[in-house]
Amino acid sequence: MNANNSPKRRIYVYYFLGILFSATLVTIDIFSDKGLSKNLNETVNILLPQQTLNSNDFKFSSLEIFKTKSSLINENIRLKNEVIELRKLLIENEQLRDENINNNRVVKEVDTAIYNILQTSIIFKTPSDEYIISGGENLNLKVKDLVIDQSGYVVAIVTGVRQDRSFISTIEDSNFSIQGIDKYGNEYLITSDGEYIFVNSLKLNTENSDIKYIYTDISYGHSGQFPIVDLSSTQINIANNKLHAEIPINYKISFFSDLYLIQAK
Repeated sequence: MNANNSPKRRIYVYYFLGILFSATLVTIDIFSDKGLSKNLNETVNILLPQQTLNSNDFKFSSLEIFKTKSSLINENIRLKNEVIELRKLLIENEQLRDENINNNRVVKEVDTAIYNILQTSIIFKTPSDEYIISGGENLNLKVKDLVIDQSGYVVAIVTGVRQDRSFISTIEDSNFSIQGIDKYGNEYLITSDGEYIFVNSLKLNTENSDIKYIYTDISYGHSGQFPIVDLSSTQINIANNKLHAEIPINYKISFFSDLYLIQAK
């Protein structure tokens, strides 16, 4: 019986000794500030080397990729805005160039030694289709002052003057009326119905059909001689010492029209 129990006792003794040894190691590790476990871990790492991955090995994290994409988008937006601004500058330069060309054309048509040329523009249109331009008493404007286009043709006359604005009657107005003369001294009344300009003689000193221009004249209270209509390609009817002609209105005045006021110096 003692022989049979001997192996079991040995096993129990081994178990007890193993538990006691483990407890001893734990106690020593605790009181040695875990120095024992650290040394043991290093020993194991030496015996069983392992390859570890460092976070620095990943050069492109998801956050860095997001930042890179965001910066590219912002740069693309910045470049697009620069292109838009450059296009605006190009358009402005072209507009200034065209404006200078038109101004030079007017200067060539008008003798600046005799007349002042004041650029103006439409600033308002009344419910009764009456146009108001910039400039008035502050620019010494007067009733019957002429408004010409970039080609030097009369397209309106001043009908009323206020402090900083003036009313005009254009060739498109059905109540437009202005007097003029031709190179022979014949006198005319020029009116409009909004679609056609009507030329009717008031006094014919000579009956000639080779009339080209009808001009304004200082005798009618205007600044000088400026072309109102060109009859060179218009059918002229002369009968009973009266001249009559009709010209379709191709000119349309607008807020974007280049307009100039003429004043005698």
